[in-house]
Amino acid sequence: MIRIYQDLSRNIQWMDSSQMQVFRVVFVMSLVLCTFSLKGCGSSTTSDNQRPAPVPVEKNQTVSATASTEQTEKPTASAAEPADPQAEVKAVFETLLSIRTEPDPDEWMQADKKLIAFGKTAVPTLKAAMSHPDPGARELASMYLASLGPEAKEAAPVLETALQDASPFTQVNAASTLTHFPEYREKAIPVLISLTEHPDPNTRLTAIYALGNLESPSEDRLKAIKTALNDSDPEVQLAAIKVIGQMGDPAKATLTELQTLIDDTDTSEVLREAALSSKSQIEQSLKK
Repeated sequence: MIRIYQDLSRNIQWMDSSQMQVFRVVFVMSLVLCTFSLKGCGSSTTSDNQRPAPVPVEKNQTVSATASTEQTEKPTASAAEPADPQAEVKAVFETLLSIRTEPDPDEWMQADKKLIAFGKTAVPTLKAAMSHPDPGARELASMYLASLGPEAKEAAPVLETALQDASPFTQVNAASTLTHFPEYREKAIPVLISLTEHPDPNTRLTAIYALGNLESPSEDRLKAIKTALNDSDPEVQLAAIKVIGQMGDPAKATLTELQTLIDDTDTSEVLREAALSSKSQIEQSLKK
């Protein structure tokens, strides 16, 4: 269900804020020109989220024909930022949530790109969604919070609660995000280790990468990653091989397993090349 998010959301281009900026500039210039000609301007046809706030005009305001250049050139209005920045974030999130089971590729990817563009601004809305009764909403929110990494700090308390979520997808994303924060890391690591044995390969894959990104790997983390070298899913195997190589010296106990993969005639060329690379990385670290 939710897996399609990751496949669709990385492969598009979506309009950036430049188009909105052009609209605002044109709108402001229109207001200025209307002031010069002493004529009123009609209302915009933009959406509620885009419509600038009305500019107040004093009751007895007049325009002098002899006004100075400085006075006549003074801008009379400016584009206003939305009063509630979370309103647009919530609207985009609700769009993604409503189409998550049968998404139109273009619609999904456009909304995905827009939500990502909000960056840290989206955290309050995503944080609130982590308490949503719909498991799909929590999965979606956890995925976008994980993509923010350290910028999701505000949501850490609800992510800690999500370590016990019924959805392994929510669990692994919450745990991965919490590894960025020292005060939550030790609670997240055991969850990640247990998820390296989950039946779902995508969950195992995410857990392996999250454990591999941690500094100073402990014995239990190394054991979990080493076990994944023989995973039934080649993508999980590849993740484990790459992570092992990045560990360097602490992963020297895996050299035998890497060599076995290299020598096995059933090993794919992709996995063999990755194993050769990781083996070389470990051997180089031992020479230092």
